[in-house]
Amino acid sequence: MGLMPEGASPFTKLDKQGVIGILKATGSRDPDVLHAQKERMLAHPKNLKMLAIICFACGGLLTLTIFMAFFGIPIVLFGWWLWNYSAKNIAAVEAGYAEYAGSSRSDITGVGDLQKSI
Repeated sequence: MGLMPEGASPFTKLDKQGVIGILKATGSRDPDVLHAQKERMLAHPKNLKMLAIICFACGGLLTLTIFMAFFGIPIVLFGWWLWNYSAKNIAAVEAGYAEYAGSSRSDITGVGDLQKSI
């Protein structure tokens, strides 16, 4: 599986509207299908978080050896950037999924209320 499970770039910026579009493109309102798609979208940011942890650990160890701090500090800074970048993508996916799942539930309940009124 590695760091790029589907061959796409893990540095793709995700936003809430894009996530909603991807969920709409599934063509289903089944919660299991939507959850599976959400997990596929979260695969890259989760891998980036793991890479950020590795960068923190390696950069920290290199920084402890004072002679290698020249390499360790940029690695720690890169890990910090990865952590923030992936956290923003994860938040966008979660917000888009919550909005789409909430709207699909209200659509389903709205249809039931409409049928009761007829």
